[in-house]
Amino acid sequence: MTAPEPRYEPARALALWGEEEIAAAVEVLRSRSLFRYYGPDLRHRVDAFESEFSAVTGVPHTVGVSSGTAALTAAMVGLGIPEGAEVIVPAVTFIGSVNAVVQARGIPVFAEVDDSLTLDPERLDELVTERTWGIMPVHLANAAADMRPITQVARRHGLRVVEDAAQAAGVHYGGRPVGSLGDAGAFSFQLEKNLTAGEGGAVTVGDRAVYDRVARFQDQGGQFTTGRGGDRGAEAEAPFLGANLRMTELTGAVLSVQLRRLGPMLERLRSIARHVRREAADLPVRWRRLPDEAGSGGDLTLLLASRLEARQFVAALTAEGIPAHTMYQGQAVYANRAVREGRTPWGVAWDRPARCRTSEGLVGRSVTVGLGATMTDGDVDALVAVFRKAYEGLAPAAG
Repeated sequence: MTAPEPRYEPARALALWGEEEIAAAVEVLRSRSLFRYYGPDLRHRVDAFESEFSAVTGVPHTVGVSSGTAALTAAMVGLGIPEGAEVIVPAVTFIGSVNAVVQARGIPVFAEVDDSLTLDPERLDELVTERTWGIMPVHLANAAADMRPITQVARRHGLRVVEDAAQAAGVHYGGRPVGSLGDAGAFSFQLEKNLTAGEGGAVTVGDRAVYDRVARFQDQGGQFTTGRGGDRGAEAEAPFLGANLRMTELTGAVLSVQLRRLGPMLERLRSIARHVRREAADLPVRWRRLPDEAGSGGDLTLLLASRLEARQFVAALTAEGIPAHTMYQGQAVYANRAVREGRTPWGVAWDRPARCRTSEGLVGRSVTVGLGATMTDGDVDALVAVFRKAYEGLAPAAG
């Protein structure tokens, strides 16, 4: 009797959730203290998460906030970005990266990516002007940007480095966690991220004065401390107005549980990705280059010969139940009309940017295969079989 072919179960390509997250949320609900700074039985879950996240990232200070975009904005404000300053942003990123620059009253300048789909360090110098304040490398889809040469460019020009680590919690580069490699790191805990409470974010900083500015900014400017009802303390600088970007106790509680799962989850994802690559080693697959493959969070992104092939490959995989997509629908971030036309809430802030044609070509030919830490070995075998079948269907063109 022939053994049945392994079947892939899409439901397993999901975030890890369990009874511990439910218990943590219920504890906060029963405390009737969902606000992070006070309540009848405050559990200090955001405080605890901040301490735990600092330990994981190896950065002295963490501030929990309401989203990844909020984290990027607060990080730039904390570092003292001047109004109208330019921030170099990769052409391939989520629109939140651009929105954060705008909310911090900066101007985005779009840079090419290389075959890692992250900032091309060799193309940064040409973008630096007297108005450039910083660089925002984006650690994309569980893989770090090539931080060593990027930070070298920043040091040469006296620029700040704000790491957009929204898609890379737990990822390493050169043995160090992302979020610890620049002047500040920003993380997202939205539904599709490695850690998730549905939404949320965090800023990681090493400098105590920057931390203080971030903490003040996200809490209405910190004119008073809502947790203690008094002044925040001796003013290191003149008071300033801020925003409400605070994390809730529910979010902090769930994230603390999720954080304990992060290491094993990423190791499983790396193991799956390595296995699929080994099993496809005889195929002429051009994988996305990973600046630090050992430190990645498990990535299966390949670059096809054309946009047409990428569409065909995605269609073949999804027809078999394998989640796959072309990153950002194959478009650079400035394909968005508001970004392209420089339209902010305060008016038009920049001219139409020059196109990054290398980036457009790379992202348009990309295909990312979805992985999940709860996938069984049978799921992985089924994924390999479907991957081979779909890729071999492209063989005449791909070869």
